[in-house]
Amino acid sequence: MNTIKELIDNLPFRASFYDKNSKLLYSNNQSDGSFFPEDEEETLPQWILEQLQSSSEKSLHLQVPTDSFDQILMQSYQAIYNQEKDFVGVITYIQDLKPILSSYLKESGQAIVGWSDVTSGASVSNHLFDE
Repeated sequence: MNTIKELIDNLPFRASFYDKNSKLLYSNNQSDGSFFPEDEEETLPQWILEQLQSSSEKSLHLQVPTDSFDQILMQSYQAIYNQEKDFVGVITYIQDLKPILSSYLKESGQAIVGWSDVTSGASVSNHLFDE
């Protein structure tokens, strides 16, 4: 058990576990990565629980505000259910999405391009309608 705790304690960002009553059971107390760092909340906010319960995936992902373009930090909340489908708690963790996204783009040969509205207007000019 100490090995698992040691691994969680040394994750690069915060990981926390809440029980079925939304009470904090454990946090590794790592940085949340934001430019307004906060201590871990002792009780999970009600709106997060409501979002988790209404989500078909029973998960919620929120971007963490940061002042750096070197990271895309996301905080994920995952509702945990036992084998009998009873709610037992929530795990929340923060991770940098940028290396995951970079790996996916490299493996798939795809790219992210800036939004372009090429479908709502003419792509070839037509001088018939010029005045």
